[in-house]
Amino acid sequence: MRALRTPFALLLTMAACSGRSAPPAAPPADDAAPPTIAEAVAFYARQPRYLQPVPYTPVPAGLPDLRAETCGLCHQEIYAEWRVSTHARAWTDDAQFQAELEKSRTGRDVSWMCVNCHTPLVNQLPKLVAGLRDERLDQPIYVDNPDFDAALQQDAITCATCHVRDGVVLGPYGDTNAPHPTRRDPSLSTSAVCTQCHQATATFPELTLACVFDTGREVAEGPYGAEGYTCQQCHMPAVDRPLMTDGTPVRATRRHWFGGSLIPKHPRFEGEVAPLRAVYPEGLAATWGPLPASVAPGEPVEVRFEGRNAAAGHMLPTGDPERYILLRASAVGPDGKTLGEREVRLGRVFEWHPTVRELSDNRLKPREARSWTLVFPAPAQGPVTLRLEASKWRISPENMAYHNLEGRYVAGRTFIDTATTLPVQASASAPKQAEQREKQERPGP
Repeated sequence: MRALRTPFALLLTMAACSGRSAPPAAPPADDAAPPTIAEAVAFYARQPRYLQPVPYTPVPAGLPDLRAETCGLCHQEIYAEWRVSTHARAWTDDAQFQAELEKSRTGRDVSWMCVNCHTPLVNQLPKLVAGLRDERLDQPIYVDNPDFDAALQQDAITCATCHVRDGVVLGPYGDTNAPHPTRRDPSLSTSAVCTQCHQATATFPELTLACVFDTGREVAEGPYGAEGYTCQQCHMPAVDRPLMTDGTPVRATRRHWFGGSLIPKHPRFEGEVAPLRAVYPEGLAATWGPLPASVAPGEPVEVRFEGRNAAAGHMLPTGDPERYILLRASAVGPDGKTLGEREVRLGRVFEWHPTVRELSDNRLKPREARSWTLVFPAPAQGPVTLRLEASKWRISPENMAYHNLEGRYVAGRTFIDTATTLPVQASASAPKQAEQREKQERPGP
């Protein structure tokens, strides 16, 4: 596979793809010649970039393999950060993706279009596509990959995904005295290295399939792009430290946590993800609008609450179209009974069958604020407790149940839960208002 030299892939994510079943792929004719690696090289070269895996790379001289653990022998802090990242958990630790991948092979096979996001390197793919039967994307013709590294596959989105090409280790400096060849790659400091994975939009009507990851465009066309922000400024916080553990000089580097939504991929990962929430802002800020000093007993009350995209340079939420944010405002009386409640869902809604189309999109643009009203009757006595909650979700409870993911995956988490009290007391004008109401309700002569 050493001849494969296609551009770095613009990757797809399976969780955003949906489609209906098609007839299973027909077996090859008995007299058909077996597929070859050369045909796989030619096939990928003909595909659009989002259907190409990252090209094969030999192991750099001086290293035994491409494993992240091997990199971590010298780059210990960076390895420790990557190990708890969403990138490291993107393969067998991602139960939702594995369920979607299994579904993608039922009745048809579009999995080859999707695995490139979670195991991006050619070295991580056990089989390569050498062609398509009847030119159908759901009927791939596979050939065994002689360069497949099963251990490397388990690393998911690994160090070599971004840092190794053609047997050379790439970095922002390229002048490190390392036991392997190095080269400076300026693109590692730009958003381009990120958008090759996080900007993938394509529709395949014949498959009722679509990938709708538009994060790169959202940033580029928003205020953060205009101000020159890169993805790394938020997602890879800057830190000065030695690159390695052998006394190398302190340099400007970046963290490799890639926290994302900070929802752990599995319940057992909560302990390693929780500390990152002190590093990364949540993106959404939620507050009450100006509140009255008090409310009158029995009177209708109207208060406002606001949601603001305070820290995300892209739409909130972004990425997988299943993601959404729930804002819930409620008013509770002194007896614990709910006086009023309002829930707002921020996200996209798609129809996947019979054709793929977006039905709605009410996400928040970068720095956009939006407000809503909560109306409730004041109780006879107070106080009223106003509660504001926000939670983020990567998958709905219904789809969690559909894929039987309970106990193996985490659907979402609450990141805002605040409460404030509102006194209930009669105002100075209350007796006069009561008298006026009594006159209006009194029967005539």
